[in-house]
Amino acid sequence: MQPQVKIAPKKIGVQGPSMKKKAASPPAISFNAEERAELRKLSAMLPPTPRSSSSSDPTEIVVHAANYIQRLVATVHARVNTGSLPREVLATLPPAFSPAVVSRPSRRHHKKRRSVEKKR
Repeated sequence: MQPQVKIAPKKIGVQGPSMKKKAASPPAISFNAEERAELRKLSAMLPPTPRSSSSSDPTEIVVHAANYIQRLVATVHARVNTGSLPREVLATLPPAFSPAVVSRPSRRHHKKRRSVEKKR
């Protein structure tokens, strides 16, 4: 018998050191004066971070604001759970931050499958 030749899938996009990767640049975003003013107000309300002082990128400002809001909501939930804040505080949060949405989903316990070898 002859030895069988293994057929492996071809690697796509691998040609060697001569292949150059193009850096994807985000599309240019143009804001009107009112939107720029809102971004300045938003960045002024956020706590300072080492990166935010040097960058005025609108996407970084919005992402930083979203992360800050998530941290605040998590802090409120933690304080309600420890008892330092009353449960009524959760009612003042918007519906998107309700405990049912923010809390972890319950884990279901599944029976472990045993292999045939272990049953013998």
